[in-house]
Amino acid sequence: MSTLDIPGYDVWGRVGEGGMSEVWLAKHRALAVPVIVKTLRAALQTGPDATDRVLSEARLMARVSNPRIVRAYDAGTTGTPPLPYLVQEYVDGLDLAEIDRRRRKALGVGLPLWLVCLVMRDVTEGLRAAHQAGVIHRDLKPSNIFGAADSGVRLGDFGIAVARTEEQLVSDSAGTLKFMAPEQLRGGELGRFTDVWGAAATACDLRYGHTPFRSSEHVLDPASPPDLPPPRSPAEAYFQEVLRTMLAKDRAGRPADMAVPMHHFAMLKSAVPAPRLAVVRPEESTLQVGPIRLRMRVGDIATAEADAIVSSANYLMRMATGVGAALRERGGASIEEEAVRDGERPLGSCVRTGAGTLRAKHVFHAVSAWNEVSCVGRAFMRALLLADEHRCARVAVPALGTGAAKIGTEMCAAAMCSALRWHVLLGGTPIREVTVYLDSVARLKKFVAIAEEIFLADTVVSRADVGLEADPNADAEAPTCVNAESVAVDVADAGSEA
Repeated sequence: MSTLDIPGYDVWGRVGEGGMSEVWLAKHRALAVPVIVKTLRAALQTGPDATDRVLSEARLMARVSNPRIVRAYDAGTTGTPPLPYLVQEYVDGLDLAEIDRRRRKALGVGLPLWLVCLVMRDVTEGLRAAHQAGVIHRDLKPSNIFGAADSGVRLGDFGIAVARTEEQLVSDSAGTLKFMAPEQLRGGELGRFTDVWGAAATACDLRYGHTPFRSSEHVLDPASPPDLPPPRSPAEAYFQEVLRTMLAKDRAGRPADMAVPMHHFAMLKSAVPAPRLAVVRPEESTLQVGPIRLRMRVGDIATAEADAIVSSANYLMRMATGVGAALRERGGASIEEEAVRDGERPLGSCVRTGAGTLRAKHVFHAVSAWNEVSCVGRAFMRALLLADEHRCARVAVPALGTGAAKIGTEMCAAAMCSALRWHVLLGGTPIREVTVYLDSVARLKKFVAIAEEIFLADTVVSRADVGLEADPNADAEAPTCVNAESVAVDVADAGSEA
């Protein structure tokens, strides 16, 4: 599928694109780990600035050493004429714009306040590290924030980020219009305070589904206040007051850097913590995770009775081997015919088709892995979102990627269970049962062990130290002085004579 040759990497193919770049998934040949490769879109590949633009993004990302920033691994040019590329960390999750949009469509609700505060605490931490390295992001928005169920939040896309020095002021108006600060719209001087505005606009969009100002005219109007609904709790009132301060149109009234916003979001994160999952083990190989019963069993998924059956798909969407072949044989060729209708699918995607004669309403085709490269977390998160969108109560799923793609059972279990845990914590899902089908007892034991490690960790509560258990034979009225003649002393333990 690939038409890109990067030295030292096997490139699978395109997985997305942005306003300026094309995004490719690849594997480091020696380490067999997934990476993202970014190249400029064809219209921007010519001209003397093309290489400088990509290498500038790579250098700026490499400057920032923080776990909340997507890491840059490599950069260079390839081919003739030279095509500049950037190799960066692959995050096995979804951007928050997609999660928020699909939740609003499926469930009629946005993201919970606890998650928004957690995300903004991490984003402001990453931005503070970037600012301390002299880098201004300039394009903060939910689609540039990536949430991975197993590794947390990452801020990416430094494509229009700039380095600010004392000798050179930044003053162009690049950015995404509805998230831009007044000084960006006017083409004025930019600084760390510009990212403060962008962070507040992003937080507002994540919580309320819209940016704080409905138009550029409202952003530039000094008398136009942020469009925020009445708060539903004291914590939300505090959250809104933080946003209002960060959205001061006169930058003199705005925090000059990320230190104060980071402190406030940390306080909010503590005041509105993530809910603790109630997890119990009602029977062997079964966990009750909040409202969802997770069953793990050895069996043939083609015989499952569920609202949706997840297939471990390949990017061609052909159902010739493994789980796909079993589902096609039992459910009929119409499933595959519908799946291939729109052509190849990128890794990490998940597509719905009818279920033919299977005992299900839907088949979700999760393109989850390739040649030891796992996109299981991303694909399964999308399968769960599809289940929400189609109001599925029961979902059957195989151990994704553990067949021809050679993903280890433990890695698969960690990605799937972390995604399910994240999904349950967000709340509102109609899913009530997830059954994982494995092909052997050995794999079942491995999967169950990882599932229990991930879910039961939430139920471990440390006991407070209230003292050691009393000795019932102890004499509470024993004297503090004793008759020396009544005590036998071992001379060897008595110490040396003075």
